Amino acid sequence: MQHLTKNDLKAWVTAVTHPLASADSLTAWLEGPLRKFFPFKGVVLGHGELVAGQLNVTHMLATGHDDAYLRQLPTTFELNQRGSLRWWFSSRQPFHINPKNPSEHASAFELDEIERFGFGNVAGHGVLNVKANAGIYFGFAGVREPLGDWHLEALTLIAPVLNDLMLSHIALTLPAVASGLDGLTPRQKEIVRQLAAGKSNKGIAQSIGGITEKSVRNQLAKVYARVGVCKRTELIALLR
Repeated sequence: MQHLTKNDLKAWVTAVTHPLASADSLTAWLEGPLRKFFPFKGVVLGHGELVAGQLNVTHMLATGHDDAYLRQLPTTFELNQRGSLRWWFSSRQPFHINPKNPSEHASAFELDEIERFGFGNVAGHGVLNVKANAGIYFGFAGVREPLGDWHLEALTLIAPVLNDLMLSHIALTLPAVASGLDGLTPRQKEIVRQLAAGKSNKGIAQSIGGITEKSVRNQLAKVYARVGVCKRTELIALLR
């Protein structure tokens, strides 16, 4: 099995000391320095709390995934639905899933999701506050082959850094997002509500009435600028 080499560790040091590795530029760090060290196509970071077997996701950040996937992500679900996540809560160990030869803890729901959205190889880890039964979890899609100990060792390095960055990101962005949303016009607020409900620009225009699809795009561009995001997926993630 391949393990982390000295060159890999040098690449990690370069990533973790990159000037973009700060809370207010987490997405840029994920897409740049981290991706160079740990190649992936998409990643979702979530902060949540487990209560009586139900996971409540309080904050989420994603990059590299399309709207269709992000729109269907629930903020509340039974932990038993996701076998790998349940296994992680129990073991607190990094894991990976090869959909062609899945591990025993991978549930049918997870494997179906991997196939439907073309995720390929998946890997996950995080940091759990056992006393509070809450923490940060992250899942990578499109992880390079071959899967092995290299990925598990890399995830062990990544976990505490992503945990700190995500917590700082939440602390910094929540006041800004709340302030930005408070300053929206009534029409912009309605568009945002429709967006959070999973509707496309065309669907939003049809639902509101008296507004074109182009106008919806223009209004969303103004919302992005006010809230401090660059694209639709980032706004969706912040609204969750």
